[in-house]
Amino acid sequence: MPSPKAEVAAKIKSARVEKGWKQKHLAAAVHVEPMTVSRWERGATTPDFDALALIGEATGKPVSYFLADDQRTTGDPQLAEAAERLEAAAERIAAVSERIASALQDLRSELARLR
Repeated sequence: MPSPKAEVAAKIKSARVEKGWKQKHLAAAVHVEPMTVSRWERGATTPDFDALALIGEATGKPVSYFLADDQRTTGDPQLAEAAERLEAAAERIAAVSERIASALQDLRSELARLR
């Protein structure tokens, strides 16, 4: 059985290949060097959660695709449902975070204008 690190590496490569992309295309989409993508796909390094979110966004895959153990989620509908709920919650958090960042930028601009 492959290690979790190897499974993540294989899933990153699979998601990239499904898009018809070379490593340089994925690298550009997630703002890293192509060598970084190569290291991820070989399992030499593992992307952090933020990078996995960018990879997921670029490839159209949920973060859970990269992190879920297929053997556990395929046979357990409750676990698969929980993974879907977690992914939906993560997307809602990301959306709220973007709105907060935008509001903060607006506030800073307004404060700068008043000075």
